Amino acid sequence: MKSLSIEERQKAVETLHACELFKELTREELGSILGDCRLRHFHKGAVIDNDDGVEYFNIVLDGGVKLMHTDPTTGRSIVLFLLGRGDVFDVLSLLDGDAHHCDPVSVDDLKLLRAPMVKARQWLEEYPALNAKFLPYIGHQMRHLEEFAETVVFDDTATRLAKLILRHADTQAPTEEGHYPVRLINSLSHELLAEMIGSVRSVVTTQLQKLKKEELILHRRGYLAVKKLEELKMRYNL
Repeated sequence: MKSLSIEERQKAVETLHACELFKELTREELGSILGDCRLRHFHKGAVIDNDDGVEYFNIVLDGGVKLMHTDPTTGRSIVLFLLGRGDVFDVLSLLDGDAHHCDPVSVDDLKLLRAPMVKARQWLEEYPALNAKFLPYIGHQMRHLEEFAETVVFDDTATRLAKLILRHADTQAPTEEGHYPVRLINSLSHELLAEMIGSVRSVVTTQLQKLKKEELILHRRGYLAVKKLEELKMRYNL
């Protein structure tokens, strides 16, 4: 791990300032937090060494991370969270100090800000604005897990995929053609999309081709958009 350069610190301040968890902090407070962090780089596909979450608190500076469970017998994996710039992980370990069994894996070239857990706990005491945002942040994650468990148990694969696409569709910024770009998951492999909805690659590929053929979505390499938002919602009673 290394300290941040002046340029890296400036970029990190901007990233944190735009993040829901840190956005109420002053730039001076963010600078102090960054003083406790070190920068780590990971290549795509790397399993992030994290001592089961008890040693470091992690902030995604650039790139993406999937938090996943893998069945040691079958080798099948399921992704619980997909995190992007400004997101954090090992939140529960920060609170209770216990280890977890969720593996963080980089989905592309990744830059992480890492701080010792003891320092991150001090942040919650020293910065009331961060403390105030922390409980809603945890609540959002718990709600995501609740919805995830519900859809895996009760929905078929097509519905789970539609929900995933709609969750990441930017409905506030349509293109000139009236399409809704899908963020974060737009360039992911079909295998990773399958891991996110508890399915397999071949089924996801078939369902994407079906949605594309029915002109409900636009899908090509590195680009995904919802073409007919209301029709897609109606099709799957969403």
